[in-house]
Amino acid sequence: MAKRKITIIDGGSAEYWRQRTEGFRLIREAEEAAERLASAPMYLHGGYDENGDVIAIENLRPDDEFDEAIRAVVANETAFSILVAQERTRIGNRLVKEVVAELEQMDDDLVEHRLGDTLWETDTD
Repeated sequence: MAKRKITIIDGGSAEYWRQRTEGFRLIREAEEAAERLASAPMYLHGGYDENGDVIAIENLRPDDEFDEAIRAVVANETAFSILVAQERTRIGNRLVKEVVAELEQMDDDLVEHRLGDTLWETDTD
């Protein structure tokens, strides 16, 4: 069976609430970045060429900001644990693969635990 890291929670401590606030802030920033990405134009006006035609520039900034926000959520232990606890596998349209992998690992651990538990077996009488 896989070894789990046991986290001791002191819900009355200032540090616990600081970490929670930071985790939810990072998740909200990622949600806001997803909203900006959904409404952002795909191309920007980049001026005119020698024939007077408009030069279109691909607008990559909203996508880059969203990727950065997702990386920040995954890198923060508290924000990541909040997503796992809520079983939120998506922010915006994007699948958060790290959360999916953690949830699958948790399911595998649960099945492994239950298979080793004789009380879980069905009654065959």
